[in-house]
Amino acid sequence: MLRKFWSPIKNYFRHHTCNVSNSHFLGSFPATQCSMLGNGLTIATEARESSNVCLGFYIGSGSRYEDDASNGFTHFFEHIAFKSSMKRAKAALEGDISKTGAQFKCFTTREFTVYYVECLARDLTCTADILFDCVFNNAFASDEIEKQKQVVYQEMLDHDDSSVNVLYDYLHSTAFQGTRLAQPVMGSSKNLFSVTNSYLCNFVTKMYIPQRTVLVAVGGITHESVVSLGEMYLSHAPNAVPIDLGPKRYTGSEIVYRNDSMPVAHVAIAVEGPSVSDENKLVMDLVTSLIGGWDLSQPSGANHGTRIAHFVSAGGLCESYKAFNLHYQDTGLCGIEFMSPRLETDDMVLTIQEEWMRLCYMITDGELVKAKNELKSKILTKVQTTTGAFNDIGKYVFQTGDRPSIYEQMISIDNITADRFKKVCEEYFYDKCPVVAGIGATEGLLQYPRTRDWMYWLRV
Repeated sequence: MLRKFWSPIKNYFRHHTCNVSNSHFLGSFPATQCSMLGNGLTIATEARESSNVCLGFYIGSGSRYEDDASNGFTHFFEHIAFKSSMKRAKAALEGDISKTGAQFKCFTTREFTVYYVECLARDLTCTADILFDCVFNNAFASDEIEKQKQVVYQEMLDHDDSSVNVLYDYLHSTAFQGTRLAQPVMGSSKNLFSVTNSYLCNFVTKMYIPQRTVLVAVGGITHESVVSLGEMYLSHAPNAVPIDLGPKRYTGSEIVYRNDSMPVAHVAIAVEGPSVSDENKLVMDLVTSLIGGWDLSQPSGANHGTRIAHFVSAGGLCESYKAFNLHYQDTGLCGIEFMSPRLETDDMVLTIQEEWMRLCYMITDGELVKAKNELKSKILTKVQTTTGAFNDIGKYVFQTGDRPSIYEQMISIDNITADRFKKVCEEYFYDKCPVVAGIGATEGLLQYPRTRDWMYWLRV
């Protein structure tokens, strides 16, 4: 009798699932809470049911905020930040860090520098004290500064050995020539060896202030507890010194370093893109997802799902390519970097430009479905971890002052139609002056006037 009744019940639960749309799950993502203290410190948090926490600062300091004499100081401070503080000597600081088991990390870009810690929620008070102490109460020890100069110099040499790093430095130097956005993050070796503790202390004191800082926390915390930490450690607000960012200027141009000893040409071609707060940012992100990337380790040939990958792989035009989209507070760069054999470089550039023109006039709604799903997947994958969500919240709040919810971002992507997509592509690609940077076997690279001529189609 039990077997007789069990079989229908088992089949019922197996074949009748709950009909719930994905919007229900997207809407259940934790909300981002933002507030500002009286001293100008911005606080953004996302509370989760998690046993770990990612807490840190987004500070408005980077190569774009540095003049010629101080270029590289923000990056150099990374190397001495966790060496000693006014409250803790080096040995004591290392002991306190090892006791918590937390991971302290930092990085610097052209528009901001980030210091953060990943720790267990129960250790937040201790690790936060260490983080605040190291960043805002550093000792600037002279012996440690001299030691780190050699470390940073070796890092500069390693940076120059990478053609990818040099290529993007070249790209910024020619696209934003004559502006501070063209400066490299690491600065020059001349500035490095001129650093003293007094110069560095004055620079950090001027730049690392509450008015230029966003305190971000994600994980097993409450917004009120993070606000209390901000009030405890950054209650004093020094007067903000106006920072002259200089002119904002994009210049269509080309910079090429030919080196025939290299077997391939490493080239990047881009146009000026929207800023991070521009409503067209999401459309250009969709362009990047649609073009995608490819290398020799992936399938190739006529059956490849991405159109440009089909052409370059079938014709042997490149060994790899990748679309990129860089957003800054008031401008951006949208383009493609690739590595190509020396005799195929010109055909690769023309293929890229032809694809850009096709996006302006021939794209369909059906072609956007895959790109939309890929962009959504990228966003959702990023915010799954506390560190990924920390960086996503920090960038949005620092650069725009607010962060849209995950559900709002998904809806915005779904609302992009082919007509709007083509209109935005025409605004940024059609008949615009590109920037080109090349390294290596670039003898086959087109002259810039010819590259510029392929940025439009003759229309009847």
